[in-house]
Amino acid sequence: MPVAIGGGVRGAIFGDSSVRAPLLQLFFEDILFGRQKSIFDPGLVARLSGSDVREYVRAVFVPLIRRKTVQHLVRAIESPPSPVSQWKPFQVTVSERHPVDQSPRTIFNLVPCNRALELAFVGLCSNASDIVAFAKNAGPQCLRIDYLSQGARLAFYAPDFLVRLKNGHCYLVETKGQVDKDVPVKAAAAIEWCKAASSKQVRWEYLYVPEGVFQRFSGNTFQELVRMCAPSLVELLNEDRFQEQLPLFAGMGPLEAEIYQAQSIVEPKLLDGLPERLRKAVDESIALYRFFEKKQDVNYAPMFTSLLGAVDETAKGLILQKLTPQMPGNMEDQKDWFSPYLGKVDSRMERHYQETARNLRKTLVYRNGVSPLGLLRTCLDYALNDSTKLTGVFNAVKEEFRFSGGRELLRQVTNINDFRNTRIAHQEQPLNDRKEAKEALIEWVAGLAQLWQVVKSQ
Repeated sequence: MPVAIGGGVRGAIFGDSSVRAPLLQLFFEDILFGRQKSIFDPGLVARLSGSDVREYVRAVFVPLIRRKTVQHLVRAIESPPSPVSQWKPFQVTVSERHPVDQSPRTIFNLVPCNRALELAFVGLCSNASDIVAFAKNAGPQCLRIDYLSQGARLAFYAPDFLVRLKNGHCYLVETKGQVDKDVPVKAAAAIEWCKAASSKQVRWEYLYVPEGVFQRFSGNTFQELVRMCAPSLVELLNEDRFQEQLPLFAGMGPLEAEIYQAQSIVEPKLLDGLPERLRKAVDESIALYRFFEKKQDVNYAPMFTSLLGAVDETAKGLILQKLTPQMPGNMEDQKDWFSPYLGKVDSRMERHYQETARNLRKTLVYRNGVSPLGLLRTCLDYALNDSTKLTGVFNAVKEEFRFSGGRELLRQVTNINDFRNTRIAHQEQPLNDRKEAKEALIEWVAGLAQLWQVVKSQ
């Protein structure tokens, strides 16, 4: 609906359709400004350029046009069902913010997750007694449901998970933290899809899982979760009415979706000095612990995934900060610096020193060293406890990693690294003990905070 400025107003209006043009002229002349004005009035023409006027015109006419142009259709099956077992393997990017998990109840070797809530939901799917199989709805073949967004624009929505129960019922599952304005229309579209996909042989239903509700969930079956989440879906679908009746709460999600805020399990002062990226990692690990602590037979190891990335990042930063200024700039000198003479060292330690030097070179020169936390532990241990005198990079390590508080940092780094190696990276047995997991989480956060304090103080 073009609205021109100046002398083009008449052409813009009457150049429109024969139906809209009279309505626009009536609106501009008799309604818009509360008193009758000609569309040729210079004052009216000047006001039409105002952003407030344009938005007002849009707010009045767009809904009217939609009512006449939007067509409501009934969903129907267009093609035979395609089982998930026929999906082709697909690649995903793995990071501390996008972890993966394993489960015997999904056909793929890994389950990609976007948030801590999804990771916790995978744990439920792997252990719930009434679930037969599930799959993350991801990859190029994932289910996408068309819907009209708030701007009446055609969009597509991919629910998070597909779940099949022992009784044969299937579910589309959406796990949700923050609620945006499109969530209610996505849910409505998913419900209609389930109605269309259901048959005498199989019944599909939609499950909406708010983060706050899942945090409070302490059951061990999927059907218990379905019953607990049912009121949240009803409230979500009635959100528009809710906001109209209580405009003070406009912009908020449904009350049932409010995240349960339990007191932090770590001292607030440990978190105060952390930068946002490290604080997010801590918050995500604590959120996962809160999810897991009320569940039965759960493995707590995934809750350390985001913290591991943060700890490694900070450890690498400290190594670079300490040793980069000491590293020679010339390539030939670098070669000698990273290859100190080892002829007089204990033969049992020679390989250890060689591997440490190679890892330090990869870290300092190419920025792709392995296990930064383990390398930091080695540097601190050599500087504080090893009496072997070596040249080159080891001499720099001895000088740079002897500082006030170094022994306490070595203790924390050693504990974190040992726990990572035995309970997280190479699990000799599942981490099922809640008390052990909580104590380790507190120590990891304290160690991360101490590491960051050392980095800041240099």
